[in-house]
Amino acid sequence: MSDSGNDNGGGGSGANNNGGSTQTTNGGNSSNGGSGGTTLDGQGGTTLDNMCTPTGTEDNDTACGDGVDNDCDGFVDCMDFDCEQVAACIKPAEASNPACSDGIDNDEDGFVDCDDDDCADLGVCHNEISNAKCSDGMDNDGDGDVDCDDSDCQTEGIVVCDGTTPVDVDPADYESLANEACTNGINDDASATNTFTDCGDNACLINPDATACKGLPREDTNDACSNGIDDDLDGSIDCADKGCQREGIAVCNGTIPVVVPPAQYTTASNLECSNGVDEDNNGHIDCADFGCSKNPDVTTCPESTDDTCGDGIDNDGNGFTDCDDFSCSQNPYVTVCGDLELTYDKCSDGIDNDGNGFADCNDFSCKPMNGAPNPACLSLP
Repeated sequence: MSDSGNDNGGGGSGANNNGGSTQTTNGGNSSNGGSGGTTLDGQGGTTLDNMCTPTGTEDNDTACGDGVDNDCDGFVDCMDFDCEQVAACIKPAEASNPACSDGIDNDEDGFVDCDDDDCADLGVCHNEISNAKCSDGMDNDGDGDVDCDDSDCQTEGIVVCDGTTPVDVDPADYESLANEACTNGINDDASATNTFTDCGDNACLINPDATACKGLPREDTNDACSNGIDDDLDGSIDCADKGCQREGIAVCNGTIPVVVPPAQYTTASNLECSNGVDEDNNGHIDCADFGCSKNPDVTTCPESTDDTCGDGIDNDGNGFTDCDDFSCSQNPYVTVCGDLELTYDKCSDGIDNDGNGFADCNDFSCKPMNGAPNPACLSLP
């Protein structure tokens, strides 16, 4: 939708030039107001005797639901861009892997799933990466390879293919078998270059059949890295998980567990995040490392806690204060900045949770220009 078009006339058949003789076709067109006609000086569908008269703006609940083109721009109610942010006109976004694979026209624009441009760059449409697509005899992603001949169909969680060989599987079993393949602790990919296992593999995170991999908790805190559980189902537990080898995780020294009483988590993590040492060798030191600045146990980093993100002070001196600072608004452990769009559920619910005008994968919080996107927004190369 766009507010395009010529507000100075057009739309009817025939023409009248400055009061001269009329030329009439199928319904006529006259300066005297023939039925169904228009003049070059009028608005489409009107006459000089019945021109659209603006009655006010079209940007509120009343004006966007009264069936009238209040601002005379040629668009009525929710078809007018000015109504775009009015509650009654806001449609769920169709801009996430789940929303682009559910068979529903979520945003009511007349295009369903992969036929919607908002879905084009997402994994479920950009890649041939579901059991249904890998067994339908079609080249869904247009790369020249069909079904099991497509490398996308040789990934973990695709149970209708054993390498390039098709496997007969009842569609009713797609979900249960995909979940089994994506949680068995084994790297089931046909490719030897893919070293990721289970829900740590983007193929499982994108595949709509692998429901066990959706909305999992993070494994990157002292608590999660010392509980003996594979919280994110990536096949690695506690210090064996890369998320637990980050700077600021005091219970792990690389892959080696370190005994730290929970009451000492904050003290130990603060010490690690203020010693000037790049413990995880990623080129970022102390609070410049997300392992420290996005860590619920670290309080030494500015604009990274509920206290420093709600004190009205630009603690890190970058010109942005509290929730206007990405250090606060994109920190999953900060709770004072409202309904953040950072989780799998919030990045696939069709709602603009943080009220910035962008929902789901159209929001940089879910799909940043640089950095890893939320799993709801993933795509394979």
